Amino acid sequence: MSLRVLLVDDGMADRLAVSRALAKDPDMQWEVVPMSNAEDALAYLEGNAVDAMLLDYHLPGMNGVTLLQKVTELGLPRVPAVVVLTGSGNERVAVEAMKAGAQDYLVKETFSPERLRISLRTAVDTVLMTRELEDRRLRAERAETAAREALAVRDELFSLATHDLKGPLQIMTLNAQVLRRQIPTAAMTPALETRLGHIVRAAHRMGELIDHFLEVTRGQERPLKREPLDLLAMVRGKVRELEANASRHHFVLEVPEGRDFTGEWDAHALERVLENLMGNAVKYSAAGSTVTVRLTVEDGDAQQFVLLAVTDQGIGIPAADLPFVFERFHRGRNVSRDVSGSGVGLASARRMVELHGGSLAVRSVEGQGSTFTVRLPRGIALPTESVRSTPEQLAP
Repeated sequence: MSLRVLLVDDGMADRLAVSRALAKDPDMQWEVVPMSNAEDALAYLEGNAVDAMLLDYHLPGMNGVTLLQKVTELGLPRVPAVVVLTGSGNERVAVEAMKAGAQDYLVKETFSPERLRISLRTAVDTVLMTRELEDRRLRAERAETAAREALAVRDELFSLATHDLKGPLQIMTLNAQVLRRQIPTAAMTPALETRLGHIVRAAHRMGELIDHFLEVTRGQERPLKREPLDLLAMVRGKVRELEANASRHHFVLEVPEGRDFTGEWDAHALERVLENLMGNAVKYSAAGSTVTVRLTVEDGDAQQFVLLAVTDQGIGIPAADLPFVFERFHRGRNVSRDVSGSGVGLASARRMVELHGGSLAVRSVEGQGSTFTVRLPRGIALPTESVRSTPEQLAP
């Protein structure tokens, strides 16, 4: 490695001695550019880059510290490392040199060639380290600025997108409501009334999901609204809804008799969880297969838990994908491109469950099906950020 050092000293003997000392450096190759006055040195620096400077303090015209200040005013892209040399041991000179930007100060009568080489190498290393830290800081600032700008653009795009998505939903809702009023009473069968009701509720629900999506992307996730909730009633309602809309699947609800399935939970959050798990069970299983929903109660040491399990007979999850099944934007490698999905549903479902202080786990075998189990504390439990559900592979 070769470094260029500008040596500014009006004494020929001193210039020769320093050049010889640097030529004998076993660890570094120095290209010495000798100058006898400050004016020539400044002129040289305007057109040439150097890695280091050795400046004699006592120079004709201006001293070494003044020269160093002039070098700083040049605004060089890369300020060189600087060691100031003097024949005087005056401490005031040393303080002036260091304030002006020098990395070290040597008294000519006392330093050895080895001390000179060490001082110059250390000065260069210090400047290189300072440059690297500054470069990292600037890169970090640029990255942070770019990230803020990207987030602002993203938020704006999401706001526009959610606004545009709500337009068709409002049209669907209004038309369904108009149909309910305009269809003669004699022609309004219970099945038709039910389906129109499904359209209105689904449109309202989609509007809520769009609002939630926008909140989450902006980091404005709303806190849970805990209220007494009968989970069994919610599950029964979703099963009936899916039986009407996904008639090609068979649904089974397994519930032990005489058990209570109420708790202090957020109804909207658990509805999203249930819709995601049951929707996936239908999406990833063939027509004619069975989707089983089980509710059970588990007694803990200090808390009672309600367990909700959704089991399908679908394509299952490959073993290699199980550790990542709850990560955002991750989809199993065996999922066909024709099957729609963003890969965020399970991540959002787990987040909702964990906010309740519960857990969401999966057991699956590729080609046989999957079981997703929600474990909810019946009362209020603080979520544990450090604990995450660990997917387990079901033994064949």
